[in-house]
Amino acid sequence: MLRMEFNRIVTRPIFWLIIVAGFALALIPVINTWPRGVTDDYYVFYPRNPYISWMFFVGSTYYIYSLVFPLLASLAYSDTYAEDVNTGLIKNILTKVEKKKYLLIRYTVNFCVGGFVAVFPLVINFLGEMAAYPLIENNFYFGMNPVSRISFWPDLFYNYPLLYVIVRVTLLFLLGGVLASLGLALSTIVKNRYIVLIFPFLVVMGIDVLTSTMGQHSITVLFLGIVGASWELFIYLFVGLIGSFIWYYVLGDKNETV
Repeated sequence: MLRMEFNRIVTRPIFWLIIVAGFALALIPVINTWPRGVTDDYYVFYPRNPYISWMFFVGSTYYIYSLVFPLLASLAYSDTYAEDVNTGLIKNILTKVEKKKYLLIRYTVNFCVGGFVAVFPLVINFLGEMAAYPLIENNFYFGMNPVSRISFWPDLFYNYPLLYVIVRVTLLFLLGGVLASLGLALSTIVKNRYIVLIFPFLVVMGIDVLTSTMGQHSITVLFLGIVGASWELFIYLFVGLIGSFIWYYVLGDKNETV
């Protein structure tokens, strides 16, 4: 079934459309800030490196990326369960695969695809910035201070910047997977694919409005901003992961139409 899932992913036009959009979001900032007309000596005293040039901090397309992040996560694959049920394909699949195994594989693949496409622009952008600027060390006192002392894990950023990037990307990968899973879970009770795809975006928007009115950081700011945060991130991820899995697995297993 995993081979079938892979073939299904790479033959979905929306998947490649999202990849192309990801390249655009990632490479436009690289092109705009690419150093021009310089020599090797230019870099000797130039306080810029890929870490502070990363679109997470200064990218010209980052606000667009932050806005569409939930859609990137859900559009690629979250509607496949609804598609299987609506087309009757699931009946054919379940003649070859046991239902619980089908549900588990579908959840896992959807989670991974959602996480992958969500962080794809960040990864490509960082690789592009690595091609533009040398990997010199960060220096808080030398104009290389996008992460303040009250922001997210500043010591990690200034002492182990590559690890900081990996941690940030990993957290966003997990968030993308959770958001994709929420859409998949909704498809157990709603078979309209368009509602399923937009559901994670509406959830994030609703949480953002609710937390903002309570005077707290929104989920978008916590994950996609540079504010100080620690346990809140893991609570959101834990609740979203466990909640979406139980919702999808239990209702999917009880669904009499399959």
